[in-house]
Amino acid sequence: MRLIQITDCHLLSDTTRTAYGDINPYTSLQQCLQLIQALAPDALLITGDISGDDSANSYTHFTRLLNDYCPSIPFKVIPGNHDVNPYFNPMLKHATLTAGSAWHLGQWHIHGIDSTFSGTRGRVETQQLNSISGEVDAHPDHFHLVALHHHPFTTGSWMDKHELENADEVISWFRQQEKIEAMIYGHIHAVREHAVDGRAVLSAPSSCWQWRMTPEFGVESTAPGLRVIDLAPDGTFSTFIRRIE
Repeated sequence: MRLIQITDCHLLSDTTRTAYGDINPYTSLQQCLQLIQALAPDALLITGDISGDDSANSYTHFTRLLNDYCPSIPFKVIPGNHDVNPYFNPMLKHATLTAGSAWHLGQWHIHGIDSTFSGTRGRVETQQLNSISGEVDAHPDHFHLVALHHHPFTTGSWMDKHELENADEVISWFRQQEKIEAMIYGHIHAVREHAVDGRAVLSAPSSCWQWRMTPEFGVESTAPGLRVIDLAPDGTFSTFIRRIE
């Protein structure tokens, strides 16, 4: 079962606009989706910040691009801090992955957490964690992966101003959930890989610009990309990053 994570698209109403690193987020997402065609996934998960300007058009562009390039691939989304606006729910509620309603992909259950809270900062309510725990307990013969937007580990960079405020609580909960094989997230526009008791906590590159993980704000020259996760029926998985040319 091949799952691809796309994150931090930051689409704009104007599809001709460029932003950081002289990257056009519409064009770079288009190129990521062309790459995805060759990777032949079974499912797509978008981990937040679909919009970059809180516009209805940004979500229209997103939906149209998925329909154009991946029309037969099922997808789910979770919100990022840039998706707290009047348009995300009306336009994408049908595809939103919420805590307590897992996405069943073969022997795997994929769980979504809404970490949006205040401005760019995140927080996860205990009720969401309890809902996922209940689902995990109800399906002990399946394997589980959880996704959120905000980073659960500090980066030592300027992005920590936009942190997950109760990250310690989330990691403590994850540590107790031995049936959850991995956690994935976005938000930092960079690739980080951590382990908690031997289980992976992974981020993915943005589909547009990449942030420099330094104390001062900066943009990397690394190309946009995505994370591929191959989920095996025995509960193991392998993962790698692919970037556009």
